[in-house]
Amino acid sequence: MAKRSQQKVGAAIDVGSNSVHLLVARLDSPQTMARRGLTVLDDRSQLLGLGEVVDRLGRIPVEQRRQIMTGIAEYVLLARANGATELTLIGTEPFRRAANGADVAAEVGTLTALPLRVISERTEALLTFIGVTAGVLPTEPLVVVDIGGGSTEVSIYNRDAPLMVLPLAIGSARLTRTLVEHDPPTTAELDRLRGAAQETARELPHMGWSGPPPRAIFVGGTSTNLARLGRLTRAGLAEDRRTLSKLSSAQVVEHFGVRSQRALQLPAGAAIVDALLERLDLVDAGVAETSLRDGAIIAAARFGEAWPARVAELFGAPDQG
Repeated sequence: MAKRSQQKVGAAIDVGSNSVHLLVARLDSPQTMARRGLTVLDDRSQLLGLGEVVDRLGRIPVEQRRQIMTGIAEYVLLARANGATELTLIGTEPFRRAANGADVAAEVGTLTALPLRVISERTEALLTFIGVTAGVLPTEPLVVVDIGGGSTEVSIYNRDAPLMVLPLAIGSARLTRTLVEHDPPTTAELDRLRGAAQETARELPHMGWSGPPPRAIFVGGTSTNLARLGRLTRAGLAEDRRTLSKLSSAQVVEHFGVRSQRALQLPAGAAIVDALLERLDLVDAGVAETSLRDGAIIAAARFGEAWPARVAELFGAPDQG
């Protein structure tokens, strides 16, 4: 019982292109929690569609500001009700692009008395990598890919080199809005999705692995929902595309148990995952439910409020912004 009483509870709330998310988790002391990981107490999200609004308007309008404030206020109360003593609020891709993103972040701070930090793509990728690895550098090469609604971050770790972070301006929601008008998508739309994903993937360096391809972990709602259709392999994704060309999003929800908004984005997600596997010369990829929120809880527990400036220390290097 004494050991349990020493355990801290942390929480992270992030607002992204698709949703506002909450994770509340119990962790051990900063000295031991990296080896023991997190025990999830609450994990939930509300669909918001903020990325689409910012794409259209270039800013966060009044209605969405109200939704953000309401969602975050509710999640702060839930986090505290679960015993969270350290709360971390994060804004990602839509906050980076919105003309008034900093103003909305300040408004959240006034409402909650907590800072909402608008983080860079690199910091977002670092937090996601920490979440996947529980803050412990792996002993073997590892690729972590976070496919969001409006952007994608690729992190490549090798023990002999600094962590490589490669952001891509492509996401499942944005690609769907741009190229898909039918449900299910037409053959021509599926071809356009694949072509657009391959074109963006060519921005990545072509990886020539000296040995077998490294283990790859894909995270985010796009990847975890896509994995409900089957393993993330090149052959499996080709079969997924055939399936998604025949089933409406409602049928995908019924057959595979994904959320309706995610179901609409799965054809784009399949195109992005396939293009990344091809470009990175990966045989397959696993998925994980962990996210930047896990990483934020670990980083805040390790470094306190100074975590944004110190998070890269977990990789043995100074922060690069």
